[in-house]
Amino acid sequence: MRVLHAGLRVQHGGGVLPPRRSEPDPASPACDNEHGPNGFDLHALSGNLCRCTGYRPIRDAAYALGSPEIDDAFAARTAAPPPPAVATRLAVDGAEFRRPASLAEALDPVADNPGAQVVAGSTDHGVEVNIRGARAPYVVAVDRIAELREFSFGPDEVVVGAGLTLSEVERLLVGRVPLLAQLFPQFASRLIRNGATIGGNLGTASPIGDTPPALLALDASLVLSSRNGDRVVSLADYFTGYRTTLKEPDELIRAVRIPMPLAPVTAFHKVAKRRFDDISSVAVGYALDVVDGTVVSARIGLGGVAATPLRASATEAALTGRPRTEMTVREAAAVMASEGTPMDDHRASSTYRSAMLGQSLLRLYAAHRPDRLEASA
Repeated sequence: MRVLHAGLRVQHGGGVLPPRRSEPDPASPACDNEHGPNGFDLHALSGNLCRCTGYRPIRDAAYALGSPEIDDAFAARTAAPPPPAVATRLAVDGAEFRRPASLAEALDPVADNPGAQVVAGSTDHGVEVNIRGARAPYVVAVDRIAELREFSFGPDEVVVGAGLTLSEVERLLVGRVPLLAQLFPQFASRLIRNGATIGGNLGTASPIGDTPPALLALDASLVLSSRNGDRVVSLADYFTGYRTTLKEPDELIRAVRIPMPLAPVTAFHKVAKRRFDDISSVAVGYALDVVDGTVVSARIGLGGVAATPLRASATEAALTGRPRTEMTVREAAAVMASEGTPMDDHRASSTYRSAMLGQSLLRLYAAHRPDRLEASA
């Protein structure tokens, strides 16, 4: 194929093809930030790597697709809700898989098998199975348990079931928690968010998970369930070491609680080698309450700079009770750069991570300058 001027392309044999469309047509009624001009979901390709043809030809081909016939059986299946999960128990060669029908049924095998692998979206454990050949002797799937999929939004708190996927939480919140609304688009890809659960991201206790910094800034707490009942722990106390937590072997994360009202100044900053579809080198969640130009409270969650996600307590103290001026922020940014114990690895050096912490606070101030906030009020 050779390329003509004005964007026209000629096939072998002389036929002329229309110009490529690299961007959605904004005039199309089906076009928005997630769909092409014919309604094609742009995120259907996200997370995949194509080093030969590249993304654009694939996207162009997708834009050229017509709509399925009205009686298309496959289209009807994709539009219908999934069938209800069926309680399952399968044992093969000494290994066992359980899909309990209720929370009560899930707590028994978890308690009786301390080494049980609990999975929901399996976006983390699935990698271990696929890439490293890991095989857990006992697996408990909790993704469709109704008690883990509860949601409520009230004047005092937001309750998010641990079994809800990130995409489901995003749709249920509809932007009512701005900090999380900033987080969702930066969390992996839409395909991953369709499976990954908020409880799973916390359950792995990874120091580079994306949800902990945001939830730490929101002063979230966790509801942990066992056969002995429920208990509530602050997320700030939940992480105890590298991939270790306060959660006992017989407990499951049932829900995340976020107190209301929300702080008016919030942000989520993620530093990674790629803007999307990448693990963070540094992640920061902010929730600041500013009254008459003074910072009356500050909560800052950090990821990627220690063995656990943590609160930037020294920086919070450097901001609280002081006027929110450039001088205050610059002094606090110097404190922020010394938070945690960042390490050198293939994603970033410790020096770079520290520098990004300080720059992040300056970036927050630039985006929420007092004069801009007053102008928009």
